[in-house]
Amino acid sequence: MSGNRAGSSREAGGLSPAMGRTAVFLVGGVGLLLAGIWLQVQPKLRYREVAAEAAGPQVLFPELSEASKAASLEIVSFDEDTATLIPFKVVKTGGVWVLPAQQNYPADAKDQLAAAATELIDRPILDVVSTSPGDHEIYGVIEPDAEKVEVGATGVGQLVEIRDASGNKLARLIIGKEDQRPGGVPSAGRGLRFVRKAGQDPVYRVEIDTSKFTTNFDDWIEKDLLKLSPWDIRRLTIDDSTCSFEVDSASGGLAVSQDRTSRIELAYDDKEAKWSLVKLQDFSGPGEAEEAALGEGEELASSRLNDLRNALGDLTIVDVVRKPTGLSADLKAEEAFTGDQEAVLSLAQRGFFPFQSGEILSSSGETVIGMKEGVEYLLRFGNPITVTSGGDAGEEGDGQANETSGRYLFVLARVNEGLLEKPEPKPLPEVPAVPAQDPAEAGDGSTAAADDEQPEQPGEEPPAVGGDDTEAGAADQAATNQEPSAADALAKADEAEAKAQAALEERRRVERENRLAQEEYEEKLKTAQKRVRELNNRFADWYYVVSDAEYAKIRLGRSDVIQEKSADGAATPSSGPLP
Repeated sequence: MSGNRAGSSREAGGLSPAMGRTAVFLVGGVGLLLAGIWLQVQPKLRYREVAAEAAGPQVLFPELSEASKAASLEIVSFDEDTATLIPFKVVKTGGVWVLPAQQNYPADAKDQLAAAATELIDRPILDVVSTSPGDHEIYGVIEPDAEKVEVGATGVGQLVEIRDASGNKLARLIIGKEDQRPGGVPSAGRGLRFVRKAGQDPVYRVEIDTSKFTTNFDDWIEKDLLKLSPWDIRRLTIDDSTCSFEVDSASGGLAVSQDRTSRIELAYDDKEAKWSLVKLQDFSGPGEAEEAALGEGEELASSRLNDLRNALGDLTIVDVVRKPTGLSADLKAEEAFTGDQEAVLSLAQRGFFPFQSGEILSSSGETVIGMKEGVEYLLRFGNPITVTSGGDAGEEGDGQANETSGRYLFVLARVNEGLLEKPEPKPLPEVPAVPAQDPAEAGDGSTAAADDEQPEQPGEEPPAVGGDDTEAGAADQAATNQEPSAADALAKADEAEAKAQAALEERRRVERENRLAQEEYEEKLKTAQKRVRELNNRFADWYYVVSDAEYAKIRLGRSDVIQEKSADGAATPSSGPLP
C-alpha cells in the first residue's frame, strides 16, 4: 500500500510521461517554426545551407556569342511604391538606332549596346543558389511582368532582354539583389548579384556590371546637342523677354502678349580674350526701344559670359518631344501650319507662338550664338516641364523613376554671312604702255647700212683714199654722235618693256590673290550652309528639354550681363540672377 501511495504522490507532483513527450514535441515544433522563419529572412545564411556546386564550368547564355548580333535591348524595372513597370528600349530600325519611348528619337547606341551585350557574353555562373520557385522573392528575381506583380509586391528584379535582327531572343536575364556576404572579391566594376534566366527556376550567383544596363536617357543619345566649340563663339545676342497667350473665345486663335526688357548684342575678341558691347536696347513699352550704353560705374560681367559660353559647349538634354509637322526647312512656321489649330496649340502649350510671317516667339526669351565659321544658333526658351525617367538598378540606384525639372528648348541654325570676314579686293596696279619703236631712232644701224649699200651715181668720182681730211672728219664725228643716241633709245625701250612686264606680273599676282581670297570665302560660305543643313536636319523634328540647372547657365538677362564696379575696382553683379 505504501508503494501505491508513493506512486500516486509522484504522479500528482509532476507530468506523466505522455504529457512530457507532448511538451517536448511542442517545444521542438515551435523551435523549428521559428528557425524556418528566421532562415526565410536571412538569405545569406540560408544560402550556405542550400547552395549547390555548379556541375562544371557554365555560362549564362551560350547562344549569345557575338555582340554584333544584338539588334535591340529592352530593360524593364519595377517601382514598388506605385507598382508600375518602367520600360526602356533601344532598337535598330532601317539601319538607324532609335528610342521607341521617345518617339523614335535617334540613339547613339552602337557602342552602348555592344557593351551591354558583351557583359553577358560568356558570363560564368559562380554558384547555383536555389532551384525552388518559392525562393525567387528572397533573392529579388521575380520577373517584372504586369500580369504577375501588383501593389505591395516585393522581390521584383530588373529584366534585361537582348534580341537579334530577326527578333530571336539571345538573352533574357532577371537581375536581383546584391550578394553582400563577406568573402569573394568581384572584378573591378562588377558586383556579386543573384540572377535568374527568365522562364527558368534556378537562381545563380554571378559577377556582373549592372551599369552597362543603364536606362538613363542621356546615356543613349548624342550628348553634345549643339556640337559647337566654345572657343569659336564670336557673337552673343540676348533677348531678355517673356511671352504669354490666351485663346480668343470668338475666333479660337491665340492672343499673344510680349513683355520685352532688353536686347543685348555682344562680341568676343579671341585674340584679346575680351568681351565688348556692340549694342544695348532697353524697352519701356511694347516696341519702344531706347538705345542705351554702359554707365560709368558699369561693365560687362565677363565671368558670367564666359560661363555661358562654356555651358553652350556642354549643353545636354534630358528629354525630347516630337514637333508637329508643318515647319519649313529653316524651322519657320509655314502659312499652312499657322492655320492648323492643333499644330499651333502644340507649340503654344510648350511656350512657342507661331505667326503667319513665319516668326516664332518664345515664352522665356531667346539667345543667338554666332560662330566664327558663319553658323548662327537660335535658342528659344519655352515653358517649364517635369520629366520622368527610368532609374538604374545598382549600387547607386533603386530602379525607380526619377523626376527632373526642366524647360522646353527650340533650336534652329542659320547662316550669318556677317560672321565671315568678307575679302576686300586689292586694287589692281596699272600696267604702263610700251611705246612703239621708230626704226630711224631704234639705233639698229639700218640707216647707215642703207647709205652704204646705195650704188654709185654715174659721173661721180668715188672719194679718194686719204682725200679731204675735213670732210672725212666731219663724217666720222657725225657717226660718232649718232651711236650713243641709238643705244640710249634701245636702253630706254628695254627699260620700259621691263617695267611694263613687272607691272603686268604684279597685276596678275594681285588678281590671283583676290581670286583665291574670294574662292576661300565662298568655300567657307558653302561649308557654313552645309553645316546649317546638317544641324537643322537634327533639330527639325524635336522640342528639346534641358534641366533647370542648364537653363540657368544659358538663359541670362540684363542684370546678369551688366554688373556694377565696386569702390575698389572689383566687379560685382548689379542685381540677382534671373528669376
